[in-house]
Amino acid sequence: MKNSFFKEIIYSSSNEDSESERRVLKIIPSDIVLCITGSGARSLDLLVDSPKKIISIDFNEAQNHLLELKIAAYKELNYDELISFLGVNPSTERLHVFRKLKSHLSQKALDFWLENLHFVGEGVLYCGKWEKILHRMLRISSFRSKTIKKLMNATSLDEQREIWTKRWDNLIWRSFLKIISNRFLWIYIVREPGAKLISKDFNVYSYMKHRLDHLANNFQISENHYANLLFNGYYSNSCNLPHHLRRENFEIVKTNIGKIEVVTSGLSEFLQNKKDEISAFSLSDFSSYAGEDIYDSIWEKIIYAASDNAKFCERFFLVKKNPEKTFNAIRRNHSFEEKLLHEDQTAIYSFCAGTINKTVR
Repeated sequence: MKNSFFKEIIYSSSNEDSESERRVLKIIPSDIVLCITGSGARSLDLLVDSPKKIISIDFNEAQNHLLELKIAAYKELNYDELISFLGVNPSTERLHVFRKLKSHLSQKALDFWLENLHFVGEGVLYCGKWEKILHRMLRISSFRSKTIKKLMNATSLDEQREIWTKRWDNLIWRSFLKIISNRFLWIYIVREPGAKLISKDFNVYSYMKHRLDHLANNFQISENHYANLLFNGYYSNSCNLPHHLRRENFEIVKTNIGKIEVVTSGLSEFLQNKKDEISAFSLSDFSSYAGEDIYDSIWEKIIYAASDNAKFCERFFLVKKNPEKTFNAIRRNHSFEEKLLHEDQTAIYSFCAGTINKTVR
């Protein structure tokens, strides 16, 4: 899994709806939570529920440097300063603010950001490779800007559905979806290593078409932070921000910010020394980057490190798995997974959620 693709920031904003993880994990003050870092958004979102500790882990050191910078911002700034520094609001003071944060960063993180000050100046929420790809796609689709504006300005779901059906979902949109669903593009142009793991029998276009139709027909795009990224390339003032960026959650996140331990490691290597220690797992979609043997090895270590009846939430994007067929300890809640499939506001993910019964082998 470790190649040049993972030496840069891939995700910098929230491309998941952390409310789903919060509903699955039902975090209590005694919980020790393991969370894959990614953009750092879920690790920060889960602080809203005041766990004992969050271990935020990623083998991509750049993602952890991003989380370190976000943590430093919470330690030093007030709410309005924070969201301006990160990029929600415009600012010309970010490089000046960065000087206040340097003392809170590890030497490796500081060196990284000193080499990438242009990202700081632009607002780090949108510095990831994925976010840059979205921006390029939006430039290509600029001729549809009027329709995008209509979707964003729709005052009801009924109005939005009508615009989507009659004005957006046409031959141009379907052709565009087919192009960006093409494996050749992602393997050889974007060089996304996870694309090689998608089953050849899996129809990426049909899946994405179905899930994006679901998003447009069930969630107000103007209020949905993920839809804002897709159609605007940034969070608008009218959207519901990720939990950690909401004003009403700022103080509790700031109070709990010291509970995050940032770890750069592979999951298997880290978990092999954590027998029975972890009570909740927020696993994102690690299956997108793990071949069959690696995937099973990671789940074996998750079970080893889990306390009895530990809770877990794993997302599936284009690579779907059934770990319970290999490990009897996994107790999936299929009815709840189905509910999350319909209610998660990012729409593109399915779920593997439940508990780990250590007494069953």
